[in-house]
Amino acid sequence: MKTLWSGMVAALMLVPAMARADRAERMEKRAERMERQGERREKRGDRREERGEKLTQKAEAKDQRAEELRSEGHVKAANALERVADRQERRGERMERQGERIERRGERREKRGERLEHRADALEQRKANAHAATPATPADPTVSPATPAVPAN
Repeated sequence: MKTLWSGMVAALMLVPAMARADRAERMEKRAERMERQGERREKRGDRREERGEKLTQKAEAKDQRAEELRSEGHVKAANALERVADRQERRGERMERQGERIERRGERREKRGERLEHRADALEQRKANAHAATPATPADPTVSPATPAVPAN
């Protein structure tokens, strides 16, 4: 029974160490995912901006058409077309601003992913150095680190 309990305690003590072992790997995956999301958001922002520009161009064309209608004497139709053009222009400007915002957010997310990836690499490097390095001070200060473990014959 005692062996069973001591085995369970040993297993439970190893769980956090195993969870920390792949932390750098998970962090790196998260960083890559963030970078990809940032790139996608940038593209989406570009598309939204372009769509907004197209809407404002269409609104300008409608304004010109309204002026033509007004010169021909169709005042009510010109006013209606002008209201539609104004609404479309405002919508286009709003979409452009949204696109710029989304693009900036994407850039920030991508940069954050890069920083996170560097942190993961540094963490991985530290862990590799911790396992490979010999301690600077020996465990027993009376023995110098240059003394061989087995005496030569």
